[in-house]
Amino acid sequence: MPLGSLNPTPDPRPKRLRQLGLFGLAIAAALGAGWWWGQRQPSTAAANAQQKTLERSSEKLETKLAAGTASDEEQRQLLRLRLAMGDQPGAIKLLEPLSDQNPEQPSLRLLLADLKSQNDDDAGAERDIRQVLNVQPLHPQALQDYARLQIKLGRQQEVMQQLQASAEAAKGTPEALPIGLLPGDVQQSNGLSAEAIATYKGLAASHPTDPRPLLALALLQHSQGQLEAARVSLQQAKLHSAPVAAGVLDQVAAGWAVGRIRQQAPSANAADLKAPVAPAPDPSGDLEAGGDGLAGGSGA
Repeated sequence: MPLGSLNPTPDPRPKRLRQLGLFGLAIAAALGAGWWWGQRQPSTAAANAQQKTLERSSEKLETKLAAGTASDEEQRQLLRLRLAMGDQPGAIKLLEPLSDQNPEQPSLRLLLADLKSQNDDDAGAERDIRQVLNVQPLHPQALQDYARLQIKLGRQQEVMQQLQASAEAAKGTPEALPIGLLPGDVQQSNGLSAEAIATYKGLAASHPTDPRPLLALALLQHSQGQLEAARVSLQQAKLHSAPVAAGVLDQVAAGWAVGRIRQQAPSANAADLKAPVAPAPDPSGDLEAGGDGLAGGSGA
């Protein structure tokens, strides 16, 4: 049986937090954007100035929170500030009541679970994730977070069985594909690449117009050194992607091509890169072409 009951309720979170496909695209974009991001990192002076600005912004909100007069929106603003300042314990303390007061927003409890896991409270994180799954057993993000936590705890086999049951229960629902991708992710973590490839190919066949299984397949193939297969899968994913996503996939493909050239030419001056050998001319082909040309120019 899948986790929780089999009567899921709609998830009110913004789509950008729900769509696992965007998560996959973000991974793909990161493959080609690492250098750019490195160039964008703020200087130490700028970071210190930003930290002071955040601290000033939070002072009034902290005072109102201590007095018990902070509104729900002000508490959320303070939560964002604490997170921006790296105050994870403070964020956890604030999220506990916020998630209780807003049970219709599971994103708050999942954020709380994630922070607890980062701070070595895995038992607390599991309780919070299960609380979401008890109400929404087919919540893709909650299932993904649960799987990640169970893998961290070394429970790959158990979570695999649970995810397969959830994927079966999700068939015919909008959650079928994002949940169906999760077993493949666990298979990868267990080193079962062939099984994961089979999972992604099966999902691509059952969801032929959705790029997400093909993107997952391309990323796995690339990590396995199957560069040509990865290129083909990525191209197929692009055919079913929105224009913005297709542009991202083009950047990823270009990054992979550069990486392949670097593998072929490890020396700094590319001296090891071999130029492709041109095929030898085919005399029969030249004769046939010449014959056609003569025939066309004869006017006969």
